[in-house]
Amino acid sequence: MKHLIALFLLSLCISNAFSQENDAEFKRGVAILASPKKDKVLLRWAPNHHILWKQASTNGYTLERFVLYRDGKQLPQPEYKLLQEGCKANNEPWWENAMQDSLAADYDWLCVAAQALYGKEFEMIDEKQNPMMQMVYKTREQENRFSFAMFAADQSARVSAAMGLNYTDTDIRENEMYLYRVYPTHLTVEVDTGYVYTGAADYQPLQKPLGLHAKADGKRALIVWNQFLLSTTYNAYMVERSDDGGNSFHSLSESPMVLTYGDDGDIPMDMMKPDSLPELLKEYQYRIYGRTAFGEAGPYSDVVSAMGKPQYQIGYEDLDQQINDNGEVEIRWKLDSVGDQYVKNMQVLRAGSSTGNFKDVSGELNGKARSFVDMEPLSTNYYKIKATGVNDDSFYSVPLLVQLQDSIPPVAPVNLQGRIDSTGLVHLSWDAGKEKDINGYRVFRSNFMIDEFSQITKVHTRDTFFVDSIDLYNLTPKIYYKVAAVDQRFNQSELSEALQLQKPDTIPPVPPVFSNYEITDEGINLSWVHSFSVDTKYEKLIRKSKESVVCDTIARFSSTDSISSYLDKSPKKGIAYQYCILAEDAGKNQSPAEKWLQAEIADDGFRPELKAAQAEAKINEGHVLLTWKATDKDVVQINIYKAAEGKALKFYRLIQNKSEFKDAGVELNTHYQYRLQAVYKDGGKSPFTELLQIHY
Repeated sequence: MKHLIALFLLSLCISNAFSQENDAEFKRGVAILASPKKDKVLLRWAPNHHILWKQASTNGYTLERFVLYRDGKQLPQPEYKLLQEGCKANNEPWWENAMQDSLAADYDWLCVAAQALYGKEFEMIDEKQNPMMQMVYKTREQENRFSFAMFAADQSARVSAAMGLNYTDTDIRENEMYLYRVYPTHLTVEVDTGYVYTGAADYQPLQKPLGLHAKADGKRALIVWNQFLLSTTYNAYMVERSDDGGNSFHSLSESPMVLTYGDDGDIPMDMMKPDSLPELLKEYQYRIYGRTAFGEAGPYSDVVSAMGKPQYQIGYEDLDQQINDNGEVEIRWKLDSVGDQYVKNMQVLRAGSSTGNFKDVSGELNGKARSFVDMEPLSTNYYKIKATGVNDDSFYSVPLLVQLQDSIPPVAPVNLQGRIDSTGLVHLSWDAGKEKDINGYRVFRSNFMIDEFSQITKVHTRDTFFVDSIDLYNLTPKIYYKVAAVDQRFNQSELSEALQLQKPDTIPPVPPVFSNYEITDEGINLSWVHSFSVDTKYEKLIRKSKESVVCDTIARFSSTDSISSYLDKSPKKGIAYQYCILAEDAGKNQSPAEKWLQAEIADDGFRPELKAAQAEAKINEGHVLLTWKATDKDVVQINIYKAAEGKALKFYRLIQNKSEFKDAGVELNTHYQYRLQAVYKDGGKSPFTELLQIHY
């Protein structure tokens, strides 16, 4: 027994035993748990003090039940039932007989509980402990007996039953809810009674453990899962491993992993189990299941895998090259003994410089490959060998320089294009050369096609575009560019075909000049002399009132139209207008609006007269209907003048701006005359309409 007890020596916390004696508020009692099923209720209880446990083990426990609810309704008087009385620990011969079967699954827990109950000695001494700790354990033997007995009861339902700490109530109904009460029998001191309220309706199937994952480092594996979320369900876990791909599993240990508590008394989030892997590069599967305080085993967790990988460094012992007669480059290498053992595949990488972007030129090679022929090398090549190990990690060789003899320049660039913006920036672009050894491009410029082109790139550019800056205000209207390609051996191509670019026009044309204007009945007739600038494309006539700063474009003419006059029919009388004629070239440069012509149509007070004035006798309706049309939106009212036959016209009625008027002030067999006049919002009036005559 001593060797088994020592296994749990470090896992037990004896601080509670020390603190209980000094805690004035601590009260002895019994705690009870319930696990309801569809047809039974499992009950499990335990005392909280070693003295109470010792007394109850001798005198037993009394378990009672009260039916509180039936069919969802509270009973007026709870129905009482005594389930057991004096249920105590089995006697010593029973334990001796039970321990005869050493192959029983709970044999170890039977031994622990039996030793705690009836053993003459219960030594917790480890030879490695110092004398002070040995003294502590000697003085706390009863607390240790109690602690180990409770622990053993948690691991085996048979052990807890033999200790008088569990009961299965099979006399239950699905429609009833119960209150269970348990307390020590024939106890002379007052203790807390254990209560639990439950029923078949509370049944919940056990959940599988959560958050299981495993990771390996060499031959060491660590299995981790969440113990916190199901801490009220499971108090221990069993960890199993499969060595055959998940076909079968075996437990990593005979003893379960017990729910742990931190130094602060709280349950940590995760529980961990270390394992030693038999082999590297072999995948092992793990699963766990939880055990409850009732001895129940929960469902298995999801299966997770872990593979131990070797720790290694792949090195290169030799790296060589050879240039074949046809210009191909053969790369040869050797690996050290570690590399030969753990390499999975090889690759050859190439770049144009030692610090360049190395790209795969070989594709994936077999791990046994030790050479590669580059059939299309560059003029200057830097090669690296990449070895991928069984852990999918990569190991690179140092760069190997291979240079080919090359005196052939690349082809001159083609498709040179460009544009010049209004700020003088020149944007050039061209097609990339097809040669693989092109190192860059040089840009040349000239103000004249027949002059020598000068290089404007201090160093060759690797891009296929270039931005230049020029002066737009010199005397040359055009600029010319050429581009040359340079390979990695600095062989330069011929210059490309020249690109001619027109500089943008930034100088506005000379403005046209007004030559005359005339006020007519139709409006203001304007005449001008065209701009003298040969690049004038449009002429634009703008107008504004004298008091306004906002200009309106009233006409726009192409220079090819040869129009030099315009009749403005829209001016209003009494308003002074200012006119300006502008010139615009193809570059949208516009002459300044500097010279203005002012003209005004004098206001004679007359405004446009009403149109379509008519009079119609509506005898059946008892009135004369007058209708008209006011085309100007500024008309605000209509003055109506009327006279009977033989009488002079007099002002008859003023109405708001409408399009008709019904005159009911008429008599039969009478001849009437009407005239209409429009009144405008500026006070002006229209001429009278023609005389309207009607016989009613």
